[in-house]
Amino acid sequence: FQDNRAMNSLEYLIANTHTLSDASIMDALAALTSSPNLGNHEEEYDMEVNSDDEMKIDLSALINPSVFNALQLPIGTGRFPNPSPPRPNSGTNTPIRKTPGSRPDRGKFTILDGTEVAGPEEVLNVDFNSDILQKIFCDPKLGIQFLARYGLIPNTRVCRVQDCPKDQLMSLIKHANGFVWRCRSCRKRREKRIITKISVYEGTFLFYSRMPLNKFFIFMLIWCENPGLSITEYNRLMGENRLVEETIYNTIGFMRDIIQNWCDTIIASNVPIGGPHRIVEVVETLSTEQLSNKTRNRRTRHYTTRTVFVSLADDKIKSVDFPLHNVHDLERALLECVQPGSIVVMRDSYMERFGQQEEISNALFNHYKVKSICDVWPDFNEQERSKQFIKTEMNQVPNVNQEPYAYEYFFRRCFSDKCFNHLLRVIRLLYQK
Repeated sequence: FQDNRAMNSLEYLIANTHTLSDASIMDALAALTSSPNLGNHEEEYDMEVNSDDEMKIDLSALINPSVFNALQLPIGTGRFPNPSPPRPNSGTNTPIRKTPGSRPDRGKFTILDGTEVAGPEEVLNVDFNSDILQKIFCDPKLGIQFLARYGLIPNTRVCRVQDCPKDQLMSLIKHANGFVWRCRSCRKRREKRIITKISVYEGTFLFYSRMPLNKFFIFMLIWCENPGLSITEYNRLMGENRLVEETIYNTIGFMRDIIQNWCDTIIASNVPIGGPHRIVEVVETLSTEQLSNKTRNRRTRHYTTRTVFVSLADDKIKSVDFPLHNVHDLERALLECVQPGSIVVMRDSYMERFGQQEEISNALFNHYKVKSICDVWPDFNEQERSKQFIKTEMNQVPNVNQEPYAYEYFFRRCFSDKCFNHLLRVIRLLYQK
């Protein structure tokens, strides 16, 4: 009854607040406060909100490790990995970092994992074939590890930005376009116009190549083992990795540029070649001007005529940069490149440019003997005849006179066995200079 009275007083007060006098409002409030059960309702409300013992029990059950241990999850499946076992509590709060800088730098600073870079000659011991190259370069990580192993790309990279610390190693990371080197110091500075990432092929012969690596190296292998093939024959040997005609011409031109660069900078003799009774062959050829690994398209190559002299006994090479039009030019070039007393040989078709063989012999009688390849062929052994046959195979290529083939011929003479391995070694030597 008292509760009803109190509620009626409250309703009356709310409904008639604007018509009641101040004295009436005070009487209504006094009647409400005199109700004995109002305080009990407030106490019950406080207990309901503030007494969360049961909620604490539920939370303790959720965070108890035994609850997770009781769950049976299939190993290796599910969206999330299995929880790691709890760490033992030592009873002391061990700091994560005892001293500043004690945490090792995160990142991978080498391509090879626990393997040293092989020496330049070790690549000669590998037996390559198309299947092996396909398996190597189908995996991007395995591909760069192979290239780093044999020195074709750097195993580590130092940042060359001036503001970086000296000998600051760059980290190897996976990028959308493959693996790249990234400098953490440059990245933290967040300065504009600073390149923080560079390709692992930066500064190598592969940097400007757009071909997939498996096709590039497989074609290089086929070209080294099969001189003088046509485009159709090369694509037949390439199988599913066949290339368009323009790509084949550009790749062959690039490899010839590598060989020419090797002949000019590493193997070329600084003194006249040949000697008394030694045979020196004269070959006229085209050569590429301004060799650069940026020049891949044969349309942008510029050729000039050279005369190359090859000592057959010891495989030495020397050349002159001017064409030979008459016997006086021939004598001038021979005196510059060939020792007196040597036997100078050339093809009959090339000899006709300077006149009859007897006339040439009389003009050079004081210094050299002049003969054709046919004259000295009976004196060649089987090994030398096989080397001479390389020119016959190379001459089967259409428009051979418009191709710089003399340096390729010399390279194949020197490395008839494992030509591909030697080409990889030559590339490494060139780009380490």
